Amino acid sequence: MNGNSLVSVVIPVYNVENYLRQCMDSVVKQTYPNLEIVCVNDGSPDRSIDILREYEQKDKRIKIVEIENQGLSGARNVGTSHCTGDYLLYLDSDDWIDLETVEVALRTAIENDVDIVLWNYAKEYLQSSQPVKVFDNETVFINDDFKRLYQRLVGLTGDQLRHPEQCDSISTAWGKLYRMSIIKEHNIQYIDTKIIGTEDLLFNAEVFKYCNSAVALPNTFNHYRKSNASSLTRNFKPEFFKQSCELQRRLRAVCDEVDYLHQSLSNRTALSLIGLGLRVVTSKISFLQQLKRLKEIITTPSYNAAFKSLDTQYMPIHWKVFFFCAKNRLILSVWGLLKIMIRIIRHH
Repeated sequence: MNGNSLVSVVIPVYNVENYLRQCMDSVVKQTYPNLEIVCVNDGSPDRSIDILREYEQKDKRIKIVEIENQGLSGARNVGTSHCTGDYLLYLDSDDWIDLETVEVALRTAIENDVDIVLWNYAKEYLQSSQPVKVFDNETVFINDDFKRLYQRLVGLTGDQLRHPEQCDSISTAWGKLYRMSIIKEHNIQYIDTKIIGTEDLLFNAEVFKYCNSAVALPNTFNHYRKSNASSLTRNFKPEFFKQSCELQRRLRAVCDEVDYLHQSLSNRTALSLIGLGLRVVTSKISFLQQLKRLKEIITTPSYNAAFKSLDTQYMPIHWKVFFFCAKNRLILSVWGLLKIMIRIIRHH
């Protein structure tokens, strides 16, 4: 492996003083040493900056960039603009990676001459660890295989729909090693979550558009901290549906020129009812307001069209029933099924 390849690691930091040392240790102790570690202090109000400076004094590879609070998207963009490496890896500051992550990922990228390397992760709860096994074997994606991976990123199709809950399992910015030149040359940036609700998928959809190859590894390298095993969703916000629609609009702009992505994106739109619906029925708004919110989503033309084109033949029976109700605008039934879903998740 070429030991001269510089790998940039971007770590946005905000209010994580209790977890930051574990994150930083997992990076500075990597078995591959040629790193550029860009830590963006995003106006953090706690002692995170003091911890970063402590590490900076001990390790010359660390660069600290201080900004006024811009959120995760802005911090990642600023961090990326300060990178000079050949490859790029993002890591959230309350998570951590295995010590051989960069070495294995970089060797894979160089030996196969690919644009992206991606791998599995584990959800880390207070008392347990839950691996998310997306890839069972090392797999090279080129030509038509890469197109299928791109489809998988945008949305599930065919027998992948057996597991709708895995729709976002490869959409994260972390868990990947990117060829830096692709991001820099095309000026690909994250869009603020205040506009689109969640930033990683749109970023990756744009990156993949300019890529030709990837390798997936079976290794579980990333450790994604989950503070509460029974938590279902983030807090309900009335504007989230509007943000979700804007995300779909921007994804369509990216995918419109790529024919083989159209059904994937339509399926993603349909499946997004699960997350949106859970946010609605776990909110503190009244029962009637919950029904009103669900109706707003289900009767939106783009969503209703997506329900109608969704092929449910591979889905388990409960998902077939759920999307039958959505397609036929059976609002009360959708509400009831979401409530059952919550009980199952909480007692899992």
